[in-house]
Amino acid sequence: MTVENAQHIAVVDDDEELGSLIADYLRKNGFSVRVFGSGEQFLEGGVGEFALLILDVGLPGMDGFSVCRNVRQSSDLPIIMLTAASDDVDRILGLELGADDYMGKPFNPRELLARIKAALRRTQATAPLIVRGLTIRSHDRSATWDGCIIDVTGTEFELLCLFDAKRGEILTRDDISRHLKGRATLPFDRSIDTLVSRLRRKCKDASGLDLIRSIRGRGYLFAR
Repeated sequence: MTVENAQHIAVVDDDEELGSLIADYLRKNGFSVRVFGSGEQFLEGGVGEFALLILDVGLPGMDGFSVCRNVRQSSDLPIIMLTAASDDVDRILGLELGADDYMGKPFNPRELLARIKAALRRTQATAPLIVRGLTIRSHDRSATWDGCIIDVTGTEFELLCLFDAKRGEILTRDDISRHLKGRATLPFDRSIDTLVSRLRRKCKDASGLDLIRSIRGRGYLFAR
């Protein structure tokens, strides 16, 4: 998920009034929204443009189940399905096809908003962070450069995540020590420098680039 689409939501519902109400409510809460009247229109519009899909089951033409199945063939886009039916069979089928959540109509818009935020938090927690050719995966604590594994230890992974989170900022030895150890560096303690040196070498071996730079008298900078 990129920064550009992180708050962009698609609503697919043939009920124009309901679609408009959902869109207005979500826009008031900081999201950008695009409403589609059919599943075919949504699939033609580009799935990768959005961070989340709100999908009605009872659509004309291609129904919501078919749209969900189609999306799941190529995307992990979070999907919240809506239905007027109270039958558990519809709910179970939607979840089996890959929907992330399910709400029956009518529903409280505040509950829908809460479910959207929860789905986005789950997605952001597992989505890889990509910087140029570098990919950091939090779910299995791994890092790669253009698919090449960077063989980092647990502490090196934590340091790499810190550099990524603070990219463009100079981190002092004390900054790094406080993050990793919960305290500033001790006099004559060179463990932070050694750790940074090891990570720097591993990143350079994988990428061919000097991603971590020493800033004389100040600290270290993660260069993009």
